[in-house]
Amino acid sequence: MNRWLLILLTLIYLLFADNSYAQTTTLEMKVNQVLTQEGLVGASWALVDGEKSYLGASGFSNQREQTKLTTQHKTHVGSITKTVMAAGVLALVSDGQLQLDTKVSEILPTLKLVNPWQDTHPVTVAHLLDHTAGIQDARFWHLVNTQAKADSPLDTVFNKDMDLLEVKVRPGSQFAYSNIGYNLLAMVIEAATGLRYEEALRLHLLEPLKMLDSTMTFTSQAGPFTDERLTYGHLDHGQLFAAVPSYLRAAGQFTTTVSDMEKFIRFLLGNGLQDGKVVVDGDLLAQMGQPAEVVSYQAGLHIGGSKGLWRRDRNQTLGLCHGGNTAGFKGMLCLYPEQSKAFFVMVNTDSETANYERLNKLMVEALHVQSPKAISHQAYDASDWYGWYAPTIYRYGNFTYLDKIFSTYVLKPQGENLVFSSIQSSGDVLSPLGDGLYAAQQRVSPSHVLMRDVDGTPMISNGFSTYKRVDKSGVIGLGVSLVLGLLGALYIFLYGGYLFVTRLSKLIQEPMAVAFTMYLAFLLPVPFFVTQSFIHIGDINAASVLLALACAFAPFVCAIAGVQHVRLKRTNTLNLLALVAFLQWMLVMGYWGLIPLTLWNI
Repeated sequence: MNRWLLILLTLIYLLFADNSYAQTTTLEMKVNQVLTQEGLVGASWALVDGEKSYLGASGFSNQREQTKLTTQHKTHVGSITKTVMAAGVLALVSDGQLQLDTKVSEILPTLKLVNPWQDTHPVTVAHLLDHTAGIQDARFWHLVNTQAKADSPLDTVFNKDMDLLEVKVRPGSQFAYSNIGYNLLAMVIEAATGLRYEEALRLHLLEPLKMLDSTMTFTSQAGPFTDERLTYGHLDHGQLFAAVPSYLRAAGQFTTTVSDMEKFIRFLLGNGLQDGKVVVDGDLLAQMGQPAEVVSYQAGLHIGGSKGLWRRDRNQTLGLCHGGNTAGFKGMLCLYPEQSKAFFVMVNTDSETANYERLNKLMVEALHVQSPKAISHQAYDASDWYGWYAPTIYRYGNFTYLDKIFSTYVLKPQGENLVFSSIQSSGDVLSPLGDGLYAAQQRVSPSHVLMRDVDGTPMISNGFSTYKRVDKSGVIGLGVSLVLGLLGALYIFLYGGYLFVTRLSKLIQEPMAVAFTMYLAFLLPVPFFVTQSFIHIGDINAASVLLALACAFAPFVCAIAGVQHVRLKRTNTLNLLALVAFLQWMLVMGYWGLIPLTLWNI
């Protein structure tokens, strides 16, 4: 009798009990499959579905030692830090220590922001928070170097390049993602509170939310800042990577656990209260993820976001999200407030080839997130907008030359649709929705809008990047210069290399062989680059110095070869044309600040 009663009770439990164990087990199996297929080491996640929560982890925290990754391990989250920073700023605003409409120049009077619109549109705290201050993004040396310290001054990022403080478009008019802006935001916090921003956010956000395993301070897997619970980051092929300090710590330095992120998610989905006390004013909290009223919003495109969360249209769902990527880690945070659902997933592998969207899709499917209503198409006459488009802000200023060539787009018709493509991408096929709104394929909401600048120039925006129609002749000119330069370089390599090998004893009489020696100069830094970690690329070291010298030597030796060619009265016009083609390219690159290539400055 007892046996049959036990069986009956077991069946009742399986039928009516919470199926979280089965769901978690199934999800873990699917995650394991994706990790294996994509060459990823490990992943941990937190799912929130109404009152229920599911925490999970799969794979390894240290592939070399085959240490199992668990939900107790800590992780770095990259730019998801900005969501935490934004919530912390709103907590300070709610506490009366900051105001969103305060001018940054009033809080940081020694900061030399160059803002042509200062009198009418000064940069405010809200602009920094929403990425609408009109300033550029980080420099290369901010991201890859070993000179930064855990307590490096936040304004170090401006020391070598004051152009970072130049406002490129009217504040509040366009979204332009800027890590620099969040370093400025941390400086604002410190000026307003008299505390290091890490400590201010601990007191005003992390402690009230009981996120006791989280910190804004620097942690690593090795060295003096070691945290034994921190999972290792990994690069391609499972190479271990121990974190190093960053000059942009306010934009991407946060250590946490999936358990703490579950607490954070629940707070974001709530009303701003924690244990009956106001941490963030409810109205302010509700603004997180609501599109900032930039010009694309005013034109009807209600995409984008603000205050640390951005509307993300993926996997047939529309969520409030923020991605994160830092050396060794990559992940995503997404909330669906109307459905009381959310997920956080972090992978401890920074791979150049993996499709991380597969993991995001698994989280969406596990939560059964509902898709919004289908959008209807409506024809629209976009003929006035056909043409070539360039970004209104080049995020990485020192690479503007390359962006002008490879990030210039062409908008052209394809039946009733539009195609928006660049040299380096096949582009988006946009379907018309009417009133200048368009939707890219696989999107469930408007993704682009056609609009005009104040001077009437056609523009197109996806809510995150805005492009303005430009004269194609300048772009074509830069492209032709690049092609001619590469052809000249190839000719010097092939023909000059041939002469160098066959007539080495008469090198001084062979201008093309002399020009070929630039390639020997470029070989010098190769062994140093091969034997050092990528994180040293932005340092002043043997590799970067030799590369800079080689870049300076190349046009110099080719100019000598050209003069030598003329003096020897050689009749080979092709040789001279190759040298001239290469030299004009070097001059163009020099004008844009890329020759000589000083990796510690770009």
